Amino acid sequence: MDETLPDHRAITVPVPTADIIAEVQNQGLEAAAISHFVVQLSDKRFDLLMQLIAGIPYDFNKPWPFWFYIGKIVSKAFFGVEDQLEWLNAVRVRTREFIAFSNTSTVKDDGLNDETRRIQVVEVDFLKPQPGENIKVFWKPARGIISKQVENWIDYQSSQSCN
Repeated sequence: MDETLPDHRAITVPVPTADIIAEVQNQGLEAAAISHFVVQLSDKRFDLLMQLIAGIPYDFNKPWPFWFYIGKIVSKAFFGVEDQLEWLNAVRVRTREFIAFSNTSTVKDDGLNDETRRIQVVEVDFLKPQPGENIKVFWKPARGIISKQVENWIDYQSSQSCN
């Protein structure tokens, strides 16, 4: 990690390839239609991922570079590019972090700031990494409470930009 760089570029190791896994009933959903991704990681899993991928422990006191890096992994897995997801917000619940990202292409195309916005939120979990194998991410449509929290964050962000 290069702490002289901005947080979104501080982790300098290449972004690994990740395989996407979904339940059969969800496999038809196109990634381009997903407006928001919420990654949930336990402290232990987050640390294990970062140790395996980058050789550095997860720093709970300075999480931003790690959040941005996780967003790059998810972006590359779903879209083939590292920069299609933009960090929206994060919240810690006990020993888990929920990190939300916006799909920049969907947000721009659909004008999600309108009163009539429709968001499509999915939850993403990283499976336990296995040395020598691609990272595996599992996704499913977000639970109502997760989608509602993303809506609240979007509303808050919109209200702040109007002031």
